[in-house]
Amino acid sequence: MTLAHVTQTGNISIPKSWRDELGIEPNSSVILEKIDNKIVIEPLRKKDFKNVLKSIRNEMKAKNISFTREEAIKDDLYD
Repeated sequence: MTLAHVTQTGNISIPKSWRDELGIEPNSSVILEKIDNKIVIEPLRKKDFKNVLKSIRNEMKAKNISFTREEAIKDDLYD
């Protein structure tokens, strides 16, 4: 266990030895999951990407969230 500081904008630093061990490189993506009163951070592996997209799609359906491509572009969801 290690102690970390949360900045005003919600950023935290993952110790370098952990990043190295888990293969988390600068500008890579991670998966955040809240389980009860804990936050789990996992590296996003290419094989996990489809599952993440499926989870997002299911969450959007459950909450009845939808948007058009034009809305997404307007809101910077697309490049």
